[in-house]
Amino acid sequence: STFRRNFSLITAIVIGFVSLPWLGVAAAQDPSAGAAGGSVVVGTVASDVGTTAAIPVYFEPGKNSRIRRLHLEIDFVSNSIKFAKAEKGVASQDPTFEINVTANELPPDDKKISHTHLKIDVSVTDADASKSLPSGLVAFLNFRIPENPKPFSISLTPLSVSGEDAAKRPVEVAAEAGKVIVAIPDTPLGGCFFFSH
Repeated sequence: STFRRNFSLITAIVIGFVSLPWLGVAAAQDPSAGAAGGSVVVGTVASDVGTTAAIPVYFEPGKNSRIRRLHLEIDFVSNSIKFAKAEKGVASQDPTFEINVTANELPPDDKKISHTHLKIDVSVTDADASKSLPSGLVAFLNFRIPENPKPFSISLTPLSVSGEDAAKRPVEVAAEAGKVIVAIPDTPLGGCFFFSH
């Protein structure tokens, strides 16, 4: 229908403007102006109901930095979405790169809002000290979207991020938040669409 076509076009434009700032940070940021070890960017993805949202995680090393281990902790409101699993990205397909993710769902608060904390570790297992985490897409975080949610935007907020070099010395790393966005075509556009936790 005309409404669905118009809705899809509006949604695509909105998501484009929301996503581009996050997806462009890794390419545009000058690492020398920020954290010495580089930056982690958690992507923003629009997803349909009843599907799995695959959120990309990018890493851009700082100038002259050689990160062997990256640790990232993320908080998100988990009433509407649930973490499913993590997968390697294009930049970490080498078997000497390892990804471990643990999810800790916290009890609901007094407003019945539940939070989940993710602990993400990306590391180099190769004994060769010259090998380090590459630039690019290092992981996907998969989230299950329920069949009958309301429109929402859930922030994936970094709580902490750190790096470690070949000598196991800590290296400062910066992080940018991402989002999971769900739009429902049959629901009129309104303030609730942009509600963000």
